Amino acid sequence: MKAGSGCNDILSAAKVILLGQLILGCLFTLFICITNNAFGVKSAIIGVAIAVIPSLLGLVSAAYKLKKNDEVNIKYLAKMNALVKWVYTAVMILVVVRFIPVNSEIMLLAYSVTFLGCFLTPILNKPQFRMT
Repeated sequence: MKAGSGCNDILSAAKVILLGQLILGCLFTLFICITNNAFGVKSAIIGVAIAVIPSLLGLVSAAYKLKKNDEVNIKYLAKMNALVKWVYTAVMILVVVRFIPVNSEIMLLAYSVTFLGCFLTPILNKPQFRMT
């Protein structure tokens, strides 16, 4: 397998995961726009960003690692993806809670709903092979 192929596969999976997260994040933010004030909307947008950005950074770092070393183990890539994702999530939550006034409940709820977008990936992903 070529390294570029694996890198492209990871980046294509990242696009689908990002799409699933953005769909749920936008729906939740729209719900908050209807039911809450501008402070709640700002909190929801920050929660969506905290869910999307670390997920994207983790997948991009795994793709970069695979591009640099095509002999890398898939378990290593999965662990690295998870580590990068959780570290950046923790750092972003700490920075937001410390320096930006937000409604914590709405922010965490937006994060949770947006994070569930990862589970929409199998629905959004087109099957590659058909059994006939």
